[in-house]
Amino acid sequence: MESQSGRKIVISLVILLMIVPLSVVHEVGHGFICALYGNGYSITLSLFGRSNATCPNNNFNQIVYGMAGGLFAMVLSLLFLVIPQIRQNTGTRIGFSALAVMALGNAVLEGFLFEFYNQNILLSGFILYTVWFISIAIQWMVIVRQN
Repeated sequence: MESQSGRKIVISLVILLMIVPLSVVHEVGHGFICALYGNGYSITLSLFGRSNATCPNNNFNQIVYGMAGGLFAMVLSLLFLVIPQIRQNTGTRIGFSALAVMALGNAVLEGFLFEFYNQNILLSGFILYTVWFISIAIQWMVIVRQN
């Protein structure tokens, strides 16, 4: 029983590796808003650097553009929870839920504090990973208390 609980905790942490494909979805979200407003866009992806979407002539709502990436990633994270095998496994459920919370935090941070987010990318990342960690910790504490 103890090793199975430990394995579920490790699984919930390993789900963080989904951040790489979710990063692609995040940038596509920004690109989608550019295209929706009739603008061209380009997406630069990087495993070790900073991925970004650029949208020249972005004379549209900066909040919508900023929030789009995080909201796209959040929706995809939540869609994984529709799959019964993921939803029924405590570790994967917690991992994807925590990613969704982190993506929502990203949407709020990048949408409402766009300049801060872009000028303080390391601090912004630290804040978002802290949100992710707290989300996982709270979910596991609730489960431990229930048992």
